[in-house]
Order: sequence, then C-alpha cells, then structure tokens
Amino acid sequence: MSIQNAKPTWYGGIRDLFTPKDIAHMAPHGIHLNDYDAVKERAPDIYGQVASQNMPPGNPWNADQADLFLQWMKDDYPKGNPPEQAEFASLKVAQTLASRTRKDVRSLSSSEITTLKKAFQGLMDLDTNDPNSYFKMAGYHGLPEAYCMHHIPPYNPWHRAYLLAFENALRSVKGCEDVTLPYWDIYSDFPDIFNQKPFDAYTLPVTLSSTYPKGYKTQRYSEADIASNLKTYDVITDFKRAAGEKDWEDYHGGRAFDNSTNDTSISAHDGGHVSIGPTMGVQEVAAFDPIFWFYHCNIDRMLWEWQKKMKATDINGLLSTVTSQMSRNYFTISALEKLPPFTDNTPFLTTVKIINSADTLDVDYAAPEDDNTKQFAMTAFNTKQRGSVEASEKFHVNTDMVNVRVKGVNRIKIPGSFNVHLLKDGKKIASKAFFQPSEVEKCPNCVENPIVNFDFKLPLDDVKTGKLETWIEPLDHEPFGDRFPHKLMDKPTINVRLLLRNE
Repeated sequence: MSIQNAKPTWYGGIRDLFTPKDIAHMAPHGIHLNDYDAVKERAPDIYGQVASQNMPPGNPWNADQADLFLQWMKDDYPKGNPPEQAEFASLKVAQTLASRTRKDVRSLSSSEITTLKKAFQGLMDLDTNDPNSYFKMAGYHGLPEAYCMHHIPPYNPWHRAYLLAFENALRSVKGCEDVTLPYWDIYSDFPDIFNQKPFDAYTLPVTLSSTYPKGYKTQRYSEADIASNLKTYDVITDFKRAAGEKDWEDYHGGRAFDNSTNDTSISAHDGGHVSIGPTMGVQEVAAFDPIFWFYHCNIDRMLWEWQKKMKATDINGLLSTVTSQMSRNYFTISALEKLPPFTDNTPFLTTVKIINSADTLDVDYAAPEDDNTKQFAMTAFNTKQRGSVEASEKFHVNTDMVNVRVKGVNRIKIPGSFNVHLLKDGKKIASKAFFQPSEVEKCPNCVENPIVNFDFKLPLDDVKTGKLETWIEPLDHEPFGDRFPHKLMDKPTINVRLLLRNE
C-alpha cells in the first residue's frame, strides 16, 4: 500500500499496513495488530520480523513498508489523522449500495410523509401485546421492559439495533413495506411535522406506573424552549466536538470510556433528551414520545459519518480507534457482544454485527438538507487534549483553555435525570445534563457504573477571577428541592486543569 502522509502516523496509514489476515494470524498469540497500544508496545519486535521479511507469512513487507514503520517509531508513535478521502465523499448518497436510505425529515415528499404517518399510526393501533406494537417497541427503553444501555460502550450499538428493530416494525404495516425512519437534524430548526399527528404525542393505553397511568400523554417543551435548552446544555457544541475526535472513547466521552472527558457525544445525547421535554428527559418513558425515534436516528447518522471518516466501518477499523480494554472487550468477547433483546430475537444483532451499517444492516443516510450541518460532518480533527500524560511523553501546555471537572458524583443517590451547573459569583456560566432512570438503583448497568464525572471546557479568562461553585439539580424537585446535597452523593470534588497535548 502507499501512504500519502509525509509523516507516518497510526491513523494516517500505519494501521493499514496490517491486513485482516495478519491481524487474525497474530491474535491467538496475544498480539493485537489492530490495537495502537499493543503495536506501540511490541513495535521493536514487529520491526525486527518485518525488516527481516519473516512476517507476515507468505506476504512479507517490502523495504519501503518496513522503513515507514521504523520512521513511525523514530517519530515517537504519533497517532495523527486519517487521510481526507475525497473530502469525505462518503457523504454522497449515490455511492451507497444500501437499499434503505434514511433521509432528513425535512426533505420528505408529501407521499413519503403520508406513508410514514400511516406506519406510525399502524403501530400505535396494535394491541399492546403485539411484538410490533408501538407500546411494545417503546417499552424496551425503560418501562415496562428495561433493556436500554447508556453511558457504557454498548450504548451506540444497542441503539443502532433498536432503531433497526423499530424500522422493521414500521415496515410490517401494510402498504409501508419500504418505509425508512427519517432523522431530525438537530442543528436545524424544529420541523413542523413534529406538531402533526401521530408525531406530536402518544397516549399510554395501559398503566406503566403510578406516575405514568393509562391515559398519560407524552409532553414536550415549546419550540422556543427546546432551542434555548439545547444552547444551555451545549448540545450542538458537544456533538461538533465529538465529530472531530479520533478515538472511540473520546467520541463518546465519560468515565466508562477510559475516563475520557464527558463533553462529546453522550453528553450531547443527555443534554438533548433533557432539552426536549418532561417525557424525553425521563429514561423509562422517553421512547414513548415519537420524537425519540427521529432524535436517535440522527445520533446514529452522526456516528456512521464519524465511522466513515475514521475508516472504522469494520471490526478491525473500529478496534483500531479503541483505547481501553473495557471497550475492546465488548467487541471481542462473545458473552459481552449481546444486545438484549435484539440478539436472541429479531433482528438478531450483536455489537460486531452492527458495525457496518451499510453492508450488514443495509442502512445508509442521505445528506442533511442544511448546508451548515454538512459542514459539521467535515469538522477538522481535534488535537487530543488531556489533563495528564505519561512522564515519558513530551507535551505542550495550552494556557488559553481550562477544564473544570466535577468529579466522583455517585449518580445512584440521585433519583432520575439531573443537571450539573457551574456558577461564577452566583451566576450560571455552564450547564450539563445527565440522563438516567427515576429508579436508578433498579438499572443494572447504572449500578455497575455508579460514579460519573462532568467536564466544562472554558476559556481560562472565564474562570480565573470570581468565586466558582457547582450546583446539582434533579429534574424532579421532590423530595430534595432544586439543590441535591453534595454530601448525599459521596461528596464529589472539583478538579481544575490546564490542558496538555503531545502532538
């Protein structure tokens, strides 16, 4: 292969020197050639084998490839960026072979809208025990059957499988066999279609709990309030930041993702849920609001665009972006690859099977209508910034920005979703939201991951004068009011750091 970058980097081509056959050959020997840290650790041994043309067996590297690898070692193993492939030509739908193309909801024709309404209403009209009913499908996210995964590595894989299962249910309605689920481009204005039946609300046909009885109608904030909330929680900023990340953990963000800063995709996801309304802000019932499906379809679209930018559309490509063993385990250990109930039941998917949306799931996405949104997909890659580096590394200190981390919040102590506010001299200067069940102690993956952090990247000038404080506000002000006592959540701490970079 040829690598165009003058300076060899992991993402710029070094990872592509290892073929799927090479990776499969060495994995049983405990050498993972699709793992940056593993290759870096074994680099001298790898170089010795390839330079002497002992490896790979049957197809040894040529001298140029071996020299390229050696130069990467001399340059201290930079990660770099993936090559710009025809300026992200993957955004052009004409290049996809997938038969299901999910469109921006604002681009739908009148006939497509009619069919989509028919499909949604068809599911809503089914008996609650029907496996394709709207009630049954929405219930997988919380009540009455809680399968959903959040703030852990299978979060995006689970929701991708969930969207496909729901789209298949829509296609079960007579006359809607070719319908696809559109996405809501959250960067654009609120689409009027969401104010039309059956997308405006859903009424529970049976009782879920004392809080959500039969007849409960899903609720949303006004369009103006939604737009304001999205700004308050920095949802657009966090999604944009995610689009420029290169590692799987940094794209998602959060303590379960190698303790990466919690200000990218999952932070934006949480803020979006809380921004939209009282129903969307509660994990148990969020999926009953029809807007849920359009919102999450867009999150999946953004993930797929990131995967294409990162050449992470197959298992080896994806694993080459993974930095933590915990994340890697969910794609390499069969017992952890399951996405209940969608592994043992239709559509029979696992974390590995959902990786290639176009080839395996037959799902791709049309480009958004808004030109500004298209630019988000082409966001330049971020330079990785951290609060600490290994002592052996060379690094630069950024003095214009600072990261304020609210560290060690025991979320199990807080009933339901909540906000974390950063205040300066008594005034809010930044806010984040966290999305979780009301009875969080009954959520298995919540209990397994109880401690969470919150990160606010701000200009140093914004925080270096004045008195700072944090305020944690439950969405439900009962029984603690609007301020949850710090001592009841294991006394979280504040960590303020200048940011370091080594590239």
